[in-house]
Amino acid sequence: MKPLQIGIVGCGEIAVHTAEAIAAAENAALALTADVKEELAADLGTKYGVPYTTDPAELLASEAVDAVYIATPHHLHAPLTIQAAEQGKHVMVEKPMATTVADAQRMIDVCRKNGVRLGVCFIMRYRAEIRRARELVQNGLIGKVMGVSLAALGDKPATYWHGGYSGRAQTDWRTKKETSGGGILIMNVSHNLDYIRFITGLEVTRVYAEYGTFATPVEVEDLLTATLRFNNGAVGVIEATSCARGGSRQPRSDRIYGTQGQILLGRPLLVYPEREDMGFTPGKWHEVPVEQPVGERQLFVEDFARAVAEGKPAPVSGEDGLAALAIVESAYRAGELGEVITL
Repeated sequence: MKPLQIGIVGCGEIAVHTAEAIAAAENAALALTADVKEELAADLGTKYGVPYTTDPAELLASEAVDAVYIATPHHLHAPLTIQAAEQGKHVMVEKPMATTVADAQRMIDVCRKNGVRLGVCFIMRYRAEIRRARELVQNGLIGKVMGVSLAALGDKPATYWHGGYSGRAQTDWRTKKETSGGGILIMNVSHNLDYIRFITGLEVTRVYAEYGTFATPVEVEDLLTATLRFNNGAVGVIEATSCARGGSRQPRSDRIYGTQGQILLGRPLLVYPEREDMGFTPGKWHEVPVEQPVGERQLFVEDFARAVAEGKPAPVSGEDGLAALAIVESAYRAGELGEVITL
């Protein structure tokens, strides 16, 4: 079977890791790279021995490309996805899939109309501990899920806002609401929101949030708290900041509370069941070792390529991206209006 030929649009920080994943994947290959900054496109293209261009339209029109991976500033995800779909290209788009729910829906609609797959890079789903936690929760080890606690407590350096963590590309898009969509919630906690949906199978129905910009010279929030209500009645809390001086000393920040136990997400997982089941002794904490022989980004690429080859829906779909973004957008609106928002 011919490997899925993938072009990269946006060759900044995160694309470096995805290019590595594509190169390592058994059923995918890098075909072309594009970035408006020639040095970035040339760097990845030269490293992997493929052509490069400074014109994304050239890549989208190329017959050598079956699918496009989009890793540009957030506000460009929607227009580039739509252009790619209209050229008949399958799309893997970085999270968040867009800056607004309306744009995300347009992306889904255009991809469906043109018969191409749309996948969103929520790669955390492919971490071994997340997969194992899903198995335990879905098999009822901790009973009915009654609550979740999500925490993203970081201390991003000042250089992050103009150069990411690596400094590979100097740009100010992260600092602006129009181009980024927001701060810590949309940039980072969207991952947590996605894998909690994946683990529990639950959907958020109501959101309230408060947030602000306290210690960072940017337009977007650097601290946010929110409360959630899920469709089974469970409640949740989000605590998120990019300016927690000293960062977090907690090795495990996310918890899932059940009526018969709880799970702390991490590697290894920590599980406390109240009943004997699945080989666990009740009434005590257990370390559940997990192994990650293949990187989560490679697993995501291979899963997407397999879906394209078999004519199946993308495993992490546009609808998944939309669901996470709807929570994010509702939280921002709740904080702006000072009201509870029903999804």
